[in-house]
Amino acid sequence: MKAAILTIGDELLIGQVLNSNVQWMSEKLANIGVRVVTHLTCPDFIPDILVAIDYCKSADVLLVGGGLGPTHDDVTMEAIAKAAGVELIRDEEWLERVRAFFRERGREMSKNNEKQALLPQRAIRIDNDCGTAAGVKLKVGQQHWYVFPGVPHEMQSMFERVILPELRDELPGTLLSRTLLTTGIGESALAQKLDPIVQRIQKTEDFMLAFLPSTMGVRLRLMQQASGIVDPKEFESLFAELMLACASYFYGVDDDTLEGIVIQTLKRKNQTIATCESCTGGLIAHRLTQIEGASSTFLGGFIPYQTEQKVSKLGITADFIQKHGVVSEAVAIAMAEKTRQDFKTDFAVSTTGYLGATGGTEQAPNGTAWIAVSGPKGTSAQVFTFEKNRKRGKDRAAQTALDAVRRALL
Repeated sequence: MKAAILTIGDELLIGQVLNSNVQWMSEKLANIGVRVVTHLTCPDFIPDILVAIDYCKSADVLLVGGGLGPTHDDVTMEAIAKAAGVELIRDEEWLERVRAFFRERGREMSKNNEKQALLPQRAIRIDNDCGTAAGVKLKVGQQHWYVFPGVPHEMQSMFERVILPELRDELPGTLLSRTLLTTGIGESALAQKLDPIVQRIQKTEDFMLAFLPSTMGVRLRLMQQASGIVDPKEFESLFAELMLACASYFYGVDDDTLEGIVIQTLKRKNQTIATCESCTGGLIAHRLTQIEGASSTFLGGFIPYQTEQKVSKLGITADFIQKHGVVSEAVAIAMAEKTRQDFKTDFAVSTTGYLGATGGTEQAPNGTAWIAVSGPKGTSAQVFTFEKNRKRGKDRAAQTALDAVRRALL
């Protein structure tokens, strides 16, 4: 099955809004075996939308996102109706749902919101469970069209509830797909490590293995697709072999996150953690607190970003810092141990480094970060060299610190 994704909005074309929807949709579609063959973005202008729809006519599925709001420049439904050769008709049931949406929030509905109840004739409505813009699905010739809002959480809800299940049911044959998550090893090194398995997979017709690198690590997506029934035992056996070959670099599957793994493990062991972040500026604590129920195991943290704060808040003496350097093994260990002591936790993790393009020293050049983990069996620290880019450096340092905690918990 081939799919084309058409996103609509002037804000996307001028760079005012990052088009993250395309990345999210493409990954979800690939995971169920749909091949995305086209990404198109066009302005809120009906003639351009019609040209874009015509360009996508060779795909089996056309996915159209954006331009379903109540304002004058939201013209997607009108363009869809023109392209399908139908009229727009008012959906009274949806209009009442929109009115109720505003009533429940104690707000008065504007007259222009009535526009969001105008849907193409013959189209099947896709309800929006978190907004006022309804989606639609319709068949035009041999092509299936799905139209949905551009607001990410509204789009994602429609995809998960309606679009992905329907496309999965339409796919010929059987598809098995799982993603193995690794961190702490680069793509080329991991590929070399897995080469014997990769060579075997390449000789088969049904199995496919993709390496998907990112700042956070390398994902391995294993897929098996066949025209008939497949034996899941064979798939699971191969996936387990990949996990074993990845050894300690493997930390989860599919939608797992390192912070989720850490919180779940701490909960299972009835243990607690605190953070002490200099160069990561609270990013580790932020990620841990993104997990529901984190408060039962994450007690808090320090962000002693300046050297003076390491002295006044943590009690690390200025002479000690002067002797070892603020970015050093000794200071990282002192930060972790003092934090564990102050919060009375089972574990504490600390970071200190120069993650930008300035501030480094001969002993600790730019990109250097020391990460320490203190736990019941003692404290250890390790030095890492990241990119001299502040954002990517922080992301990678936080990921590496969480992985260090995971390893300590094993």
